[in-house]
Amino acid sequence: MHNIMMVSFLENFGLPSFEESAMWNPLCAGTNLSILDYFGNLEGGCAVIDCQAQLRIVMYLYHGLVINGIVQEDEMPLLEILYKGFKNCKALWQGSLPSRGELVKKFWISFGMGLNESKQMSKSARLLAQGGPVSSGGVFAEGLQHCRGRTMKPIEPSEISTAFRRICDRDFSDVVDKYHTPEQRKRSSHTEQYVVAVHTNDTLDHLEEEIQLHSVNFISTACILEQFVCSITRVLQWDSLLETFKHTTNLDMRQGFAIIFAQHLLGALDFAQDPLNYEF
Repeated sequence: MHNIMMVSFLENFGLPSFEESAMWNPLCAGTNLSILDYFGNLEGGCAVIDCQAQLRIVMYLYHGLVINGIVQEDEMPLLEILYKGFKNCKALWQGSLPSRGELVKKFWISFGMGLNESKQMSKSARLLAQGGPVSSGGVFAEGLQHCRGRTMKPIEPSEISTAFRRICDRDFSDVVDKYHTPEQRKRSSHTEQYVVAVHTNDTLDHLEEEIQLHSVNFISTACILEQFVCSITRVLQWDSLLETFKHTTNLDMRQGFAIIFAQHLLGALDFAQDPLNYEF
């Protein structure tokens, strides 16, 4: 269950430094409220943007298209912003971005499957992409066998926004002082004014670097991504398969979608000799 950190962040307004800043310069109050909006969008948005696994499905598809040279990163501005913004998200990528041959395995790990089971699913996807037969138990059989009991990790705002981590988590462990000379550091590093200045400058630098990500309305984007995932079902005519899956397993259709998506669509981008012209 996600905690809405934007509520706890209101406690910051009770700190003397916030009150004094707001009183002696009205612009500071406006800035504080704007930052609250930004981080409320991040905290609440991270709880919603992948609520049906739509973000990780789209990001893995986009990444697969990019590493195969089928699309360029700058062709789709919104996806480019999300792709860059979530590159360091452990919940999505489980470390570094996957290379070709790792897409299916890392997707299933991010979906909560164990390492050995994910490797087995990747091996099966490779056989399918290279012309092998579908399992005798049907398209969903192996996925159902390995997917039960899985646990997915939530997306944490602090993984995608250093500025959020600075302000909401009060984590300044890796700040970098870019604005003081060695002599100034030696003379002032022990003072509270110096520490506040370094923390403030570093936080503002990261806010500026992340301005594109902060400009995204995460709630609306969650709906857009969900609509896109649903459109894949229609375009590739998976509707009847997924209806049968839901009827026979009593599981959510998104679980069935994930199995077809990973083993066939993502598998083609991972292992097919010519992913662009691969036929399902």
